[in-house]
Amino acid sequence: MNKTKVWKVVTMGFVCAAFLATSQAVYCEESGHGGGHGGGAAHAAPAKSPTDTVKMVIKGNNEFVAQHNAQYFEPFQKGQTPSLIVVGCADSRVHTNLLGVDPTNNVFMIRNIGNQLVNAEGSVNYGVLHLPNNVLLIMGHSSCGAIQAAMGDYSKETEGIKAELVPLAEPLKVDTGEGSFEARWAQNIERNVDYQVAYALKLYAGKIKDNSLVVLGAVYDFNNTYGKGRGSLVITNVNGETNPNKVMSHPALKGIPVNDLVAKVGSLAPDTAYDPALAHGETPCSTHH
Repeated sequence: MNKTKVWKVVTMGFVCAAFLATSQAVYCEESGHGGGHGGGAAHAAPAKSPTDTVKMVIKGNNEFVAQHNAQYFEPFQKGQTPSLIVVGCADSRVHTNLLGVDPTNNVFMIRNIGNQLVNAEGSVNYGVLHLPNNVLLIMGHSSCGAIQAAMGDYSKETEGIKAELVPLAEPLKVDTGEGSFEARWAQNIERNVDYQVAYALKLYAGKIKDNSLVVLGAVYDFNNTYGKGRGSLVITNVNGETNPNKVMSHPALKGIPVNDLVAKVGSLAPDTAYDPALAHGETPCSTHH
């Protein structure tokens, strides 16, 4: 895959992201249960009954079928040809509609709590090694309940939840505990993204070296923590580079208008670095200044 095609895919993401500032997002206050997992919300819609939820699914699918004729499905009858892998959180506030493109046959989506590679390595391997994807996007998000839980005591959670939260201890090792919880939480969300990018660099070093894969780290910011507008997808990392100025000048982003880069690149923790060689190993992270 040549560099031109790679940056064209990245450009598509930036252009789509330009529409994010106009999308509506409701800020959800985390509940105190179990350290918070995106559960309670002060402004959440009234809970639906199981019957209402099934009705919603049926109605929605009927509308989908009505809006797409048979020809729409022809290109992917025999296989799939996505160009973008997204490793995102399972949080219900985070979906591919934030990219502004039809995800069908375009986005290979993988989700788990905390947008982690270690909990989905097989799925990511399949997307990278067996499909024509050339961009791997690790996408964190505002108010991530998994990060909030990993910062506290989750010992009373189920074994399944604990098993998925345990790996988050590694990217959070650089959290000194200084500052407000809200500020640390936001920084740790970004640090986790950086850590997952480092792990991807370790797994797919060959493809990154020959420019057939670009690994992006980003945070879907519906709280406007980065000051770029609610709903913005903020690029925080490209192939392990986290300094915003260097990110904007990265070869993988060559050709993207400067205004788009300024609007979509940012960082709350630019001095945190993770060594790909040590990702998911001993003492995997460090801080440089």
